[in-house]
Amino acid sequence: MTFNRLYFNRGFLYQNFRQHGWLGIVYLLLLLFSLPLYIGTQVRDVPGEISSLFRANGEFHWLFAVTIPVVMALFLFRYIQAGGPADVYHSLPLHRKHLLTMNLLTGYVMILVPIWITAGVTGWVSATLVEPAFTFDGTVISMWGLTMSIISLFMFTLAVTVGMCIGQSILQGLTVYGICLIPLIFWGAFELHLQRYLFGYPEKTSQLQAEMISPISRISRLSSAPGWSELTIYVALTVLLSILSYLLYRKRHVESATQAITFGIVKPIFRFGFMFTAVLLSGAYLSAISPGNPEVWGVIGYILGGIAGYIGAEMIIRKTWLIWSGSILPRFALYGIAAALILYVPVADWNGYAAKVPSKNNVEKVRIGGDQYIYVDNQSIKLDDEHLYSNSTEYIDAVLALHQSIVDAGQDLNIRGQNHYIPDEERVQIDYMLKNGKTLSREYMVQESSFQQEFKNLKNFEDYKVVSYGTYTLDNDVRSIGIRSSLLSDRAVYISNPQLIREFKDLLKAEILDQTYDDQESHWESIASAEVYQDYQDELSSKRILDSPNLSSTYEIKPTYTRLIAWLKENKLYDQLQVSTDEIASAQFIKQEIDSPGKVRWVYPDPQFIDENVNGYKKVATKNKKIINDLLQRQRSGDYTENGTFYQIKLNFIKGQNVYMMLKEEDLTEDMRAILIDP
Repeated sequence: MTFNRLYFNRGFLYQNFRQHGWLGIVYLLLLLFSLPLYIGTQVRDVPGEISSLFRANGEFHWLFAVTIPVVMALFLFRYIQAGGPADVYHSLPLHRKHLLTMNLLTGYVMILVPIWITAGVTGWVSATLVEPAFTFDGTVISMWGLTMSIISLFMFTLAVTVGMCIGQSILQGLTVYGICLIPLIFWGAFELHLQRYLFGYPEKTSQLQAEMISPISRISRLSSAPGWSELTIYVALTVLLSILSYLLYRKRHVESATQAITFGIVKPIFRFGFMFTAVLLSGAYLSAISPGNPEVWGVIGYILGGIAGYIGAEMIIRKTWLIWSGSILPRFALYGIAAALILYVPVADWNGYAAKVPSKNNVEKVRIGGDQYIYVDNQSIKLDDEHLYSNSTEYIDAVLALHQSIVDAGQDLNIRGQNHYIPDEERVQIDYMLKNGKTLSREYMVQESSFQQEFKNLKNFEDYKVVSYGTYTLDNDVRSIGIRSSLLSDRAVYISNPQLIREFKDLLKAEILDQTYDDQESHWESIASAEVYQDYQDELSSKRILDSPNLSSTYEIKPTYTRLIAWLKENKLYDQLQVSTDEIASAQFIKQEIDSPGKVRWVYPDPQFIDENVNGYKKVATKNKKIINDLLQRQRSGDYTENGTFYQIKLNFIKGQNVYMMLKEEDLTEDMRAILIDP
C-alpha cells in the first residue's frame, strides 16, 4: 500500500493528466492525421507494397517523434524550473524519486497510448479499404509502433535528464536539440578542418554515419526505420538516461530553479562545448566565403569563434552581459589552449600522416576513384567494391609512383577549397588494401600537367579505365540501350534486340579499354551518349532497387570510337543521330577574347554571348556547306583558361532550332580562317 501510495499517487497522477493531458491528445490527433488519414485518402492505379510505414508521409512521423515528447517533458517538469512551483512541489510529503516516477509515468502514457492507438487505427483503415494505395502486413505496423515508441521515449527521457542540469525551460529545449545535432555539427565541421589543413585527408561519407546517430537527422531519411542494432542503442540510452535523471534529481538543489546551469561540474563542460562549436562553425564559414587563402581565413575564424563562443557561454551561464571578472582571461586562455591543441595535433606535420606512402611490399591491392554509391529509398547505399580493387603489380607500382610524386611536391598542391578554378584539375582518390587487413586512404586535388608522366602511366592501365569509366556495369545483363545525339536531344535511337545489345556492349567496352592517354584527355565533345538500362541484380534487389524504375549508366561515344561508329552505320543507326547540313540555314561566329591573368575562367558555349552580343562584337555569318559540315564534325567542350581566343558559334536551323558550340582559334579549318581572321 505504501509503495502504491507514494509511487503511484492517484491524486498527483490525476492532476498531471488534467493539467497536461491535452499534449497526449494533440500527439494522437497529429499522428492520426499524418498516417491513417493519409493512407485512407491516397489513390493509386496500382497499389504500392511498402516495407515501412515511414514511406507513407514519414517526414511528419519523424518530426512529431522528435518534437512532441520534448514539449511534454518541458511542461511536465516545468515545476523544477520555476522558483514558486519548485518550492511548492518539493514541500509535498513525497520524496523526489516519487515525484520523478509519477511525472515519468505520465509522460510515458501520453507518448505510448497515442502511438499504439494510431497503429491500431492504421491497421483497421488498411483492412477496410477496397482499393488501398499502400499494401502492408501487421509486422510493418508493429515495427512502426515500436520505432515511434522507442524514439519518442528517448527524446522524452533526454529532455528530462537535460532538465535536471538546466534551470530554464527555453534553454533546456535548445540544449536538447543542440545535443542531438552535435554529431552532425562536430563531425561535419571537424572533417572540413581536416580536409583543409591535413594534406591528403579524403572526403569521407562518415556524415551518413553521423546522421544515423542524430535522431533529428532521421527526418532526412524519411522512408526507412532504424535497424534493430540502432533501436537497441536507443533503448539502452533511454534506460541509462532514466537512471541518470534519478541520480541528478537527488543532487539538484531546489534554489537552482531559474539558473542556466544547475550543477557546477556542468558549467566548464557547457562553456567549452559551446565555445568549441562556435570555433568550428566560424572557421568553416570564413573559409568558405574567403576571397583567397582559405587556410588563413580559417584560422581567423577559429580565433573569432573562440572569443564569441566563450563570451556567449559566459553570458548564458551568468544571465547577464556583465561578465567581466579577474578569472575570465585565465579561464579563456585555458579553454583556448585546449581548443588549439584539438585542432592542431591531428594536422601537425610531425604525426606523419601527410608524408605517408605505403611500401609496395605492404600493399595487397589498390583502387582509384573511391567508394561507389547508389541512391535508393532516400538512402545512399554503398555498392560492393571488391571488383574496383586491382592486385596487378604493375598497376600498384603506377599508383605508388603518382602518390609519391604528389607527396614530394608537398602541401602547395592542396588546392581543394579555393574559390577559383584550376586548369586541368584532377581529383585523385587512392585506397590501399594493406596486407595487414587495414585500409589506407588519401585524396588530392592536383593539376594533371604537373604530373603528366605519372598520370599517363596510370591512365593507360586497363585497371584504371575499368573503374574510371565504369565498364564493369557492361558485364551485367542489359534490357535496353538509348543513344542520344550530343547536338540535338531529339535525335535518339533505342536498341532492345538482345543480339544487338550484346554487340554494342562488347564494342563499347573494347573502345573504352583501348583508349590511349591522349584519347582520354581529348577536349573534343562526344558525338553522342549511350544510356544503358540494366536488369536488376539479385544482390541489389534485396536493398529495394526494384523500387527504382531506372537503374542505368551513361557512356560517352567519342569521335575516336571508330569501330563503334562503323557498327552504328552498319546497323543504320548512325544516320538517325546525325544532323545534315541541309537542315542548317547558316552558321554565325563571334570572336571571344579571354585575358584575365591570375583569374582562371570557365569558357563554354554561351547562347547569351552570341544572341545578345551586348558588347557589339563583329558577327560573321556563312552558308558555306563545307564549313557547316566541318562544324558538325567538331565541337570543343568547355575550357578553363586565363587567356585565349575562342569563337562562339550558332547554327541556325531551317526549322527554327538553334545549336550552340565553341572552338578555339587553333581548332579552325583553313576555310573558317579565311572568313574569320582578318588579313
